[in-house]
Amino acid sequence: MRRGVSNGLKNEVIDTLNIWARFIYAPLLDHRVRTIADGIEPGAYGRKEAFEVHKRLSQLGPVKPGRAEFRVHGSRSDRARRRLFCTSPAELNFYELFNAEIGNFDMKTVAESGPPPRGAGTRFKAAGVPLP
Repeated sequence: MRRGVSNGLKNEVIDTLNIWARFIYAPLLDHRVRTIADGIEPGAYGRKEAFEVHKRLSQLGPVKPGRAEFRVHGSRSDRARRRLFCTSPAELNFYELFNAEIGNFDMKTVAESGPPPRGAGTRFKAAGVPLP
């Protein structure tokens, strides 16, 4: 996240949220064959990071997620998928898989899939994100 943006987050809060982001995105950033949990027991996977983030946010103050973020990350099916992936013995290069998908991205296909969710256009425009 860019420092100095007017989102109301202090640098300490951004640093704390980055602990969780590094944990979540580690398989996509690590250019090697690995399992998602990378040898860590499923029950312990993410426990240290979650504890540290919770402890720091308790000291720094709460961070209120938007409704969309909660809906994406808070669903029961999402938690079940994470459990499945953490216990899966599949060893893949998630970095290569992710980057191959980025290479397949086509803005025309996005444009043909229909309009963005209600209100998204305003938020995208304010953030300087070009719409199809």
